[in-house]
Amino acid sequence: MTRRFARAPRGQRALGSVPFGGWHRLTIIGALSTDGMIAAMSVEAPVNAALLRVYLDAVLVPELQRRKPDAVLVMDNLRPHLATAIGKTLERAHLGLLYLPRYSPDLSPIEPGWSKMKTQLRAKEARTTEALNAELRPALDAITPQDAQAWFRHCGYTLN
Repeated sequence: MTRRFARAPRGQRALGSVPFGGWHRLTIIGALSTDGMIAAMSVEAPVNAALLRVYLDAVLVPELQRRKPDAVLVMDNLRPHLATAIGKTLERAHLGLLYLPRYSPDLSPIEPGWSKMKTQLRAKEARTTEALNAELRPALDAITPQDAQAWFRHCGYTLN
């Protein structure tokens, strides 16, 4: 992860380096609550329905049952989110599920959360998967409850 822009004094060139080739995918799966980012998991693979179900069973559902047993998950229309097994997993856990309308990132409060996290990670300039994983927790912790609540309000959700 590298910064996308740089600054330098007038008349001087901004210097930096960007690794070339040999990159690896690191997918981060998480949920945003009004308390901030919860139950995050990283994996070196793209998201599919099987991976999402493992995440739900092993990470998210136990955390939600501990913190917010009456939670309702709001998901976008990513293909793995729409898998029948996902709905059944949440139903067995007695958690609600709502889908956002198609093409509506402006209704998803987690999008600014991912943006803030990526900005934090780019500033650290981690060049390996191990370094990126090491910087992940501080980047997720940078998402405060105040941030999360503001993003929910901005997207039109009413908070109690």
